[in-house]
This record gives sequence, structure tokens and C-alpha cells, in this order.
Amino acid sequence: MSLATFADLAQLLAEVFLEPDTDLGPDLEAALAASDGLSPALRGPLAQIVAASLDDQDRSVEYARLFLHTLEGDPVHLFASVQARGHHQAPDILGPLKAIHDEADLSLQDDLGVPPDHLGLELACLSAILGQSLDASDPLEEERLRALALRLLREHLRPLSDAVARQLPSAAPAPYFQAAADLVAGLLDELDRELAVI
Repeated sequence: MSLATFADLAQLLAEVFLEPDTDLGPDLEAALAASDGLSPALRGPLAQIVAASLDDQDRSVEYARLFLHTLEGDPVHLFASVQARGHHQAPDILGPLKAIHDEADLSLQDDLGVPPDHLGLELACLSAILGQSLDASDPLEEERLRALALRLLREHLRPLSDAVARQLPSAAPAPYFQAAADLVAGLLDELDRELAVI
């Protein structure tokens, strides 16, 4: 699978976890229609997301129930700081993540209001770094960016994705969000293997 496809899927998943009010149905259907080259570990969850689409209101309500506030227990936190340290904006999580942003010359919008250790923003960062590596004209710069993407994946995205994947089933998620989490896990596994041999 091409790095461009990895970048596109990472961006699409970033939007799933960042923008529950946005109807991504057409984009998900287009990704599925173009998925002939995807492995079953990616094509299966992608097909499930498309098949289990939710209307705008149901998607927003389910997102809030799973990730923002629940009637029983704790929500499934999409922030690495909360998963690793039990509170938002842990400096030992945000510092290394900011270093990756700086090395990739990426910055977040000032008015975004979402810390950079959110699963969706980490996926968006991964997509941006992969895109930069594809656009690099210098082979050394391309190699540096791919190594940076691998570092983001292994040190930040993988632990966060694994924590979310462990907690999500106990919250009885709608198939849409379970499939999205499964797709993140599959994407990270395959991208890790791809980047490790470069």
C-alpha cells in the first residue's frame, strides 16, 4: 500500500475522531470504493464503518456518550495525557509531542481548543508528516520525515490507540466507532511495518 493511501486514511480517521458533527459518509464510501489494494485488516473495518454509518444526530450523541461523558463510569478518553497520567495536558506527554510538531514544522491553530495529544490530532499530524515525506525532493529529508512519522506512531499513537481499543468494548460502542478504532489499529500496524523497512 502506498504512503499516500496511509496518509489519506489517517486524515479520514482524524476527522472521525475530531469532527463527529461532520458527515464523512461520502469520503468513507470513496475510500472503500478505492480500497482494492488494501489488506483485509484495513478493508474489513473500512467496510464496517460504511455499513454502520450513523446520521448526524446519532453520530454526535454516540460520540458524546463514548468519549465525553457517560451516565455510568468514565468516558473513553481520546487524550494521551489522560490515558497515561489521569489528567489533561501532562507536560511529559505534550513536550515530546511538541518536539515532533517542531521537527515537522507543524503548528496547531491557536483557536483550536483541543490539546495536541488528542487521538484525532495525532492522526492528523501523522497524515501531514507522511504527506511531507511524499513531497520531499531530497532523499535524506524524505528519510528523516519517515523516521519522524515512525517515532510519532510508536511513541504516541500506538500507546494511545491501544488504550482506547482496550476500553472501547466495555462502553458498548456503536459499530461505526468500534470499526473506526479497529481501522486505526490496523493502519498503525501496517504503517509501522512499512516505515520500518524504509
